[in-house]
Amino acid sequence: MKPVTNSAKSATDYDVIIVGGGPVGLLLACLLRQQGMRLRVLERRVEPMAYSAAIGITPPSLQILDKLGLAAEFVARGVRVRDCLVHGQRGRLGCVSFREIPDAHRFILSLPQATTIAILQKHLGPEHFEPGCEVSEVRQFEEHCCVQTGEHTLTARFVIACDGSRSRVREFIGMRAPGHVYDCHFAMGDFTDRSGFGDEAHLFFTETGAVESFPLPGGQRRWIVQTETHLDYPPRGFVSELIKRRTGIDVPAADQLSESAFTPRKFNCDRYYEGRIILCGDAAHGMSPIGGQGMNTGFADAEFLAAILCQADPLEWLPAYNRFRRKAAKTAIVRAEWGMWLGTWRGKAPSMLRDVLLKFLLCQKPVARHMGSFYAMLTIPFNTLERVPLTSLQPRRI
Repeated sequence: MKPVTNSAKSATDYDVIIVGGGPVGLLLACLLRQQGMRLRVLERRVEPMAYSAAIGITPPSLQILDKLGLAAEFVARGVRVRDCLVHGQRGRLGCVSFREIPDAHRFILSLPQATTIAILQKHLGPEHFEPGCEVSEVRQFEEHCCVQTGEHTLTARFVIACDGSRSRVREFIGMRAPGHVYDCHFAMGDFTDRSGFGDEAHLFFTETGAVESFPLPGGQRRWIVQTETHLDYPPRGFVSELIKRRTGIDVPAADQLSESAFTPRKFNCDRYYEGRIILCGDAAHGMSPIGGQGMNTGFADAEFLAAILCQADPLEWLPAYNRFRRKAAKTAIVRAEWGMWLGTWRGKAPSMLRDVLLKFLLCQKPVARHMGSFYAMLTIPFNTLERVPLTSLQPRRI
């Protein structure tokens, strides 16, 4: 798809208003700014995030970031995870390696979400970004949309909802988001890293619950533990205690820098747009964060959407956006669900069966050769715009 310049002057304040200044909203804004579009990002938060949140950036996402000339900066700021070691009840089962995947970036990049936001926000520039802005209403008309923020009304040709899994914009248009909450729970914390694991990721699957461990920049490491119930506020030392009990590794509670808990849920909206209001990222779909596919799926949404918003009549291309991005999200949701389902089996017999399955997947060729590409999201359909068949991109009126 080649952008088509629309020479008609618009009477709106902006071409695009993006509600939500997280990673996906900011990436979309940067891509649109590159095309010379008039835009505004409205973000409810005033202060930066206090914890690392999403940390995994996959090779397809780095390809998208390279369009902005930012991939090198991201890589320089993050940790390149080339190997993920998997442990079972009786020791190491195998390794998911990214060293030979068919991509220029043969690793998963670990970078805190707060840093991702900071890089993108700096690239976008302050003139396009408005923090502390609560959207109270969104209305649309034949040729434009109105966004109410306090006492002010802004107008735009399109409004993009990038305001997360509990999107208020999605509520304004009444779009259904069918799904459910999973019956499994997790607590996590970022720690000063004394593990000696270096840039390796480690997964421990035991009969009492899973433990996951990922390197972070600045000599830190994230630890995630499966819990029996949801904990709003995990007690101090809770994560360290479960790590020690399940893996034998001593991770001092005094080294903990942050903590949080979550219960995953999944959903995929019936449709990703309603007229001139478009859903993108977590506003459109949600999946288990185990496996780190959510933000990366949103990055691919943003790339696709940026391309069609630059067309002469973006309305003609929205059915294609809906069709391809819903299919990609559906695949990512299923994969995240499958990985979480297998990893959260508890009890002696289920754990022994899991060890056998993982041993086969990780150690038997040719299956093992494809595991790196699978977890690097290289096999997700339409993971970048280049993977979308141009013959299927038929614009049509809606």
